[in-house]
Amino acid sequence: MGKSKEELAELSLEEAFSQVEEAIKKLEAEDISLDTSFLVYREGVELLKLCNDKIERVEKQIVMMNEKGETDEF
Repeated sequence: MGKSKEELAELSLEEAFSQVEEAIKKLEAEDISLDTSFLVYREGVELLKLCNDKIERVEKQIVMMNEKGETDEF
């Protein structure tokens, strides 16, 4: 919790998803304070944005083969 945007940007997609799962577990805990839950939620949102950005970059790199056997970018 409390990672900078630069630290988050260095995470792999798998690491980011893993940390999102951890954030969800923390938010589901009955003994979490309101202040802590707000911080965990904010970091979770940043992680989800990071995941979305990484997925979009990968989608742009995917090449699809059309009906004629030629390749087109996705």
